[in-house]
Amino acid sequence: MLTFAIIAVLAAAVGYLVSWLVSSRRTAELSGQIAVLAAENSRLNSAAAQHGDLLGLLAPVRESLDGLQRSTTAASERRTEAETALREQIGAMRDQYASLSSATSQIVASMTKGQTRGQWGEMQLERLLDHAGLVEGAHYRRQDTRAGESSAGRPDIAVLLPGGGEVLVDAKFPFDAYWAAAGTDDDLIREQSLVKHARDVMARVNELAGKRYSDSTVSPDFVVMFLPFESLLSSALDSDGLLLEKSFEKRVVIATPTTMLALLRTIGFGYERKLMHDNAEEIRLAGAEMLKRLGVLVEHLADMRAGLQSAVNGYNKFVGSFDRNAMSQARKLNEMGVASTRSLEAPPEIEASLRGEAPQGMLPE
Repeated sequence: MLTFAIIAVLAAAVGYLVSWLVSSRRTAELSGQIAVLAAENSRLNSAAAQHGDLLGLLAPVRESLDGLQRSTTAASERRTEAETALREQIGAMRDQYASLSSATSQIVASMTKGQTRGQWGEMQLERLLDHAGLVEGAHYRRQDTRAGESSAGRPDIAVLLPGGGEVLVDAKFPFDAYWAAAGTDDDLIREQSLVKHARDVMARVNELAGKRYSDSTVSPDFVVMFLPFESLLSSALDSDGLLLEKSFEKRVVIATPTTMLALLRTIGFGYERKLMHDNAEEIRLAGAEMLKRLGVLVEHLADMRAGLQSAVNGYNKFVGSFDRNAMSQARKLNEMGVASTRSLEAPPEIEASLRGEAPQGMLPE
């Protein structure tokens, strides 16, 4: 029994020892795990703190990136709108170019006809006349038939001069050779075309000179040849530098829109000066008539004054005579006891006198 008891005690001790060893081992393991967990927790806390600091540092960057994204989006929208507007403008310009090209083709086609060229030149000339303030019928007339000594003709415009007379203007012009020179890239063909254009201009000058417009009118000793484009004259002068001198000798003045407008405005200025002179003459005549009528009124006032003076003198004479001849007897009768229902008093004389004599032909002051 004792042996069993000792064995039981030993077994219990061994079990307790084993349990204590196991418990110590687990405690050690748990302590190690707790230390590991504590270290991990500390690392995580440190990482979280660093992450928070990093987020704070990256916040401005995030805001800048958001602003950049918004700006990029807005810029993209504006670029899209601009591209749309640009495409519309390009389309409109394409349509305008097509329209302009068509109109240019029509103009060029019409310029191949001499009559149409004359109408075009006349239309441009009328625009200059209107710009200069000249009115048809009052300051100019068009297509008035003129007969010279040896030929007949119809100048396109006859500009009337303020003091009498007129300036004759022809608006038909050569164009074919000029357009041929403008439409080629070959230098030789261009030069030949410009030479021909200068000859055509001189031929037109000779034609106008042969019509002798100025011989049958009171116009100056020249006729104006109007070229509606400045380049028509400059191109001809490049090929023939003496073209203007030759035309002057033929009593033909070549005018472009610049020189033509200067001439027309000079004529318009003459009309303005003439109008001022006419108005001044009318004012002078009206003033003379006014003075004449004032003279008649002065004469009437003098007659009225004489009449008034005579009436005042006659009245005063009558009052004095009335007082002497009538009122003296009335006072005696009153003193003798003859009663009167009314007070008899002679009216007073007029003491106010008219102003002094006015000078002859002038109103009294």
